Amino acid sequence: MIYGMTETAAAHLVDWASFEYGSAVPRLLDRLAGGDPSASRDLCRIAPDGVDVRPWVVAALPTLLDLVADPARHDRAGVLRLIGDLAGADRTWYHAGETLRAKQLLAEHLGAAELLADGDPGVRDAAAYTVRALSRLTPELAELLWERYVDEPDPGVRLTLMCSAVIVGAVGSGLEPTKIWLAWVADSDADLRVRITALTELMTLGDPPPFDPDTASETLLEAYRDGTGLEPAPPVDDVVAPLLAGWQTEPRTPGFRRVVGAVRAGYRNDTRPQLDLLQRMLALETPEAWHDALLEGRPLMQRLRGHYRPLVLRAAELLQDRDARVRAAALRLLGDIGEIGRPAADAVWVALSRTEMRVRQRARQNGHLAWLLEDGSLGPAVRMLAELRDPRVLPALERLLDEAPETTDLHRLIAGYGMGGRGLSRTLRRRLRSDFQMYGYALLFALTAVAPNEAGDHLAGVPVSVAGLDLLTRSGRAASARIPDIREALTIGNPALELAAAHAIWAVAGDAAAAAEVYDRYFDDRRATAEHAVAAIDGLGELGIRVASLERRLLKRMNRRAGAAVLVATADALWRVAGSKEAARTLGRVWEAEPQLRPRIAGVWLRSGNAAYGTRFARAELEATIRHNVSGYGLSPAEVTEDERLLSLCREITAS
Repeated sequence: MIYGMTETAAAHLVDWASFEYGSAVPRLLDRLAGGDPSASRDLCRIAPDGVDVRPWVVAALPTLLDLVADPARHDRAGVLRLIGDLAGADRTWYHAGETLRAKQLLAEHLGAAELLADGDPGVRDAAAYTVRALSRLTPELAELLWERYVDEPDPGVRLTLMCSAVIVGAVGSGLEPTKIWLAWVADSDADLRVRITALTELMTLGDPPPFDPDTASETLLEAYRDGTGLEPAPPVDDVVAPLLAGWQTEPRTPGFRRVVGAVRAGYRNDTRPQLDLLQRMLALETPEAWHDALLEGRPLMQRLRGHYRPLVLRAAELLQDRDARVRAAALRLLGDIGEIGRPAADAVWVALSRTEMRVRQRARQNGHLAWLLEDGSLGPAVRMLAELRDPRVLPALERLLDEAPETTDLHRLIAGYGMGGRGLSRTLRRRLRSDFQMYGYALLFALTAVAPNEAGDHLAGVPVSVAGLDLLTRSGRAASARIPDIREALTIGNPALELAAAHAIWAVAGDAAAAAEVYDRYFDDRRATAEHAVAAIDGLGELGIRVASLERRLLKRMNRRAGAAVLVATADALWRVAGSKEAARTLGRVWEAEPQLRPRIAGVWLRSGNAAYGTRFARAELEATIRHNVSGYGLSPAEVTEDERLLSLCREITAS
């Protein structure tokens, strides 16, 4: 069959019989030429061939381009977008087979510059979309798209131009010029949606260039007020979806977490404006803004120091919010910031003590989050309160000992209470009698922390290992029956075991001479590792004045080339053993070089009466924004608490 019956096909005689769907395509083109909008949908339905398109698409493109070129047609924009769909504008990554041929033909005949400057904004928008199909064939299009953006009066078209310029620029002019353009758009465009999309794209590319974070903050807040992030994506017919591989087909409520991240990146390490932005978000009457502010507050508080009490109290209020996502975000924030979250402890308890206190591992039931357990671990509320040593959750922890003793971190958190958890000793001893083989070490670890004097009956089976000797040390006099085993380990030939045995013989038998004999072998031995040397020096510090005769050798250890941890431990031991303050006055260089050791150094300065020497370092630490132990992976609640402890020590030093 020769397709030559209509005006649109006269210039493009094609043997349609040679193509699959050859009988359908000419009829659909006739309908499209006659103004039938459903013809576009039907052409999209028969076009896909897996990720490729069928050969008839390439043959039909000249006819479709002729329709677009007719200025009298009212549907030029729809036809042009159809061309983009058929040629893979939404599949820029695919460059093979018939789709590649379609893109090559489009690159030769599209006339992009003219269409992007068309008098019809719908045609300009469709052209800005369609040129994405040419991103790898004509990368110089990026410059053209940005030029058109500058001259384009319609914000909707500017938005499409900008998004297409990002796609084309990624393989053409490069990412760095694209980032500069996006930063300029984020600061200057008159339309809210264009600015917010520019910020989002900027963060997608990563490592954004300088832009005005204050303008970005106002853009973000305005977007939340207007509900910009709540509009659903345009509906897409299911039969067209195979051609639109990257298109969102469901309503979306994304908020703007990525944009919040862009604003935070603009402020860098300045805590005040970032905290101000989050507080302004939490003051809006928009749950999406609350949710995003809470999620973004967590990494901010973990990485940077600041006055976070108002933010913590606001998060505590939102634990009662109707929106489950907001409640979950508030709880996650409070549970991941360690000591900073203490002002919210009462609110966490009040909010969650009303929920169903189940123990068995079920994530949800009747719409309630699991209170005690969540996938084998402590629920976030219980974990937070237990990390803060809140006595109100001790009954819950005791229930878990009975019903789910395998819970992750359960025994460690019980041990953290120390003598404050003594009420759990009876349950711990009962579990030891029945489950020693399965949970013996974990249960003993908790028991020796909360009630060491009651652990004696359960220590007979503890092996003579580093972990076992640690349990005996923690048990103190209650482990006296194991003294012979401890003495044997003092000369076993393994440094780690010998040092652990030395700590144990002092704690259990009070034998300072036996312990000192082991410490004497390792604290200044050049062959000893830094870890073993620190353990030996700390042991001497525990013995105190009993080993005062070693003062001179300890001083030589300070003067000898040694690791930072060894120097700090030695200075601490010299104060405890001989009352010497001088060694602690040499730790300033270690403070500067090894931030991880600062909490211990601050403690040494306070104990040894060297607060005046440490004042300069403490003041600098209090003025620093970044936490001393921050890493590329954020901080755990315990690490946040450690940094807050360092700040507390620094305040003591400066106040002395």
